[in-house]
Formats: sequence, C-alpha cells, structure tokens
Amino acid sequence: MKTLAIIAGIILAANLTLRADDAKPTPDKLTTCPVSGEKLGGDMGGPYVFTYQGQEVKLCCKSCKKDFDKDPNKFIVKIRQADTAGKN
Repeated sequence: MKTLAIIAGIILAANLTLRADDAKPTPDKLTTCPVSGEKLGGDMGGPYVFTYQGQEVKLCCKSCKKDFDKDPNKFIVKIRQADTAGKN
C-alpha cells in the first residue's frame, strides 16, 4: 500500500511539473537588446532568445547573456516597462 502511495505521489508531481513547463513565457516586446541597446535582428542575425523566471528575453547576441546574468533584474525591468508602455 505504501508503494502505491509513493508511485501516485511521483506521478502527481510529474504532472504538476509538466504543467508548469507548458506555461508560455511573457513575451519580450523590445526591439532592441536591453543589454547593449543594439537593434534585434540586425547585423548579428536573429536574436538570442531564452526564458528567465517566466519572462521571454531577447538579446542581440549570446555574448550579452554574460552581462544579463550579472544583474538580470536590471534588464527585466526594461523588458517589462516596454510591455507596460504597449498597453497604454
């Protein structure tokens, strides 16, 4: 009986994890890199895109990720301000 309860708990935890991963991140509406200020999709090709705490982040290149990682909240504020400006 204990084994059945453990298995049920594992299945339930796996389902909750899958649902959390399925959530779509909040879109990044900036047209410039929040780190460098460079236009996204310019000379460097397509943006480097990743998700940080449920927020989509677009950088002009993978190199900017190092600077982003030093102070992510600084850049997340810029991204979210662009989202808020679009709703006004």
